[in-house]
This record gives sequence, C-alpha cells and structure tokens, in this order.
Amino acid sequence: MKKYLFVLMAALAVTAVSCDKPGDENNDENKGPKFRIKTLSYCEGQDLAKAEDAEWADTWYYSYDDQGRVIDVDRKDGPKKHWVFTYEDKKVTVAREDGKHNYVLTLNDKGVCTSIMDDVLDPDEWGPYQETAVFEYDETLRPTKITKEGELRSIITLRDNCLVSWTKEKDNGRKRTFTYNTTKNIGDLHAIYSEAIDPPARWMYETGLFGHGPAYLPATSVWEDDMENGSTITCEVDANGYCTSEKKVFPGGWTEIFSITWEEIK
Repeated sequence: MKKYLFVLMAALAVTAVSCDKPGDENNDENKGPKFRIKTLSYCEGQDLAKAEDAEWADTWYYSYDDQGRVIDVDRKDGPKKHWVFTYEDKKVTVAREDGKHNYVLTLNDKGVCTSIMDDVLDPDEWGPYQETAVFEYDETLRPTKITKEGELRSIITLRDNCLVSWTKEKDNGRKRTFTYNTTKNIGDLHAIYSEAIDPPARWMYETGLFGHGPAYLPATSVWEDDMENGSTITCEVDANGYCTSEKKVFPGGWTEIFSITWEEIK
C-alpha cells in the first residue's frame, strides 16, 4: 500500500500545478455571486468514501455582522465550543462562551492578524497562562513566518501565491511539502496554513483574519523525511467553483474529510 501511494503521489506531482501561473485574485474572471463559509465540518475514519459514512463529525457554524465580519462561531456542543467575536479598532477578542478562554488578535492596517494571544483564564484547564504567536506576511498577505513566544516555529515558502513548503523549526527543521491541482481556490480556504501552528486552529483561519490561502486547491501533502506516509488530497467543488469537500487519504486507507457549505454574500 505504501509503495502504491508513493507511485500515486509521484503521478500527482506530475499532473498537479505548483502555482506557476496563478490567477489574479483581483481580476474579473470569476464574475457572478460571491460566497462565504456557512459551516465547516470535520470527520475521520477508515476507508471513508464520503463524509456521510463517518460515525461522527464536528461542525462549526459561522455568523456574520452587517460588515461581513465573523461575529460568532458555534460548534453547538456546549459553551466550551461556542466563540463570540468583539471588534475594537485593530483588536479582535474571541471569547469562549463560558468565559474561561479568550484569544486576542492584533490586526494590521489591512485587517490581517499579526499576533494572536492564547489567553486561558481557567486554572483547572491547563492554566491560567498566556502564549502569543506572531505572523509575518508577504505583499499578497500570505503568511511567511510564524513565531511563538519569541521562538521561530514555521518558515513558509511560497511560490507564485501557493505555499509549497513549511519548515517546522521546533522539530529540527522538519519540512512538509505540498503540490496543487489545477482548480483555483476561489473560496480562499486555508487548509495548508492551518497545519503550520496551533493556535489558531482551522476554524479560526477560515474567518479571513489570517490573510489569503493558496491560489489553488491542494493535491498532496508529505513530510520530506517520511515520503511513504504522505497524503493525497481530493477536492470537490460546486457549480460556482467553491470547494465543498477536502478528502485527505493516508497509507492504509485512513481518511480525513473537511466538508464546507457556503452562503451567498448579499
């Protein structure tokens, strides 16, 4: 199975783009209605054909204000899974409903997060403590470097608006590489970036507060020192070109799926 996956990934690397000719995000090529994330669901299991076959799924529900900003993300599984956003100039406080955990984001002039403080208030929940991660971006507002508590965590290599590798500095410079298919990432999803550091987790990346995702949807993901255990990624898109499913398959058939629904921006 490992040998088969390695051959499959090699084939994908040939057919996948490396973002040598990305689309201009500011052009009028994709005319028509625009959409934003309504729900983001995650499930995993052995040999999943589709998300509906999973035994369980976590789902995040997004709500927005009149300015199009995320104001509420709720997993509807109690107060520990419900987050409320408060905006104040260049600061965003993301407060958990039970009042025991906050994130405090500092934004730049373009509304992109340059630092996030993980503020745990409950002494019985790994705290209290505070940790701060700092983000640097390129001119397209894509992350290039992430530092946490003064320690370099991730060096992100971009090529033509796609993240092609990120180096995990804390783990002896271990490097993860990515290839992409030819489908444009119209919905500006952040699957690749959300692997680089935690926090923020995937659900927070998809608020749009951490710059742009890659120009295309991903096809493979692999650690350079563990090539046989990489994953292949299949993305399905709807009639408007927005990704509705990211399916990641590992050797042996272990499968992870993110399902996305979208709502039209009026």
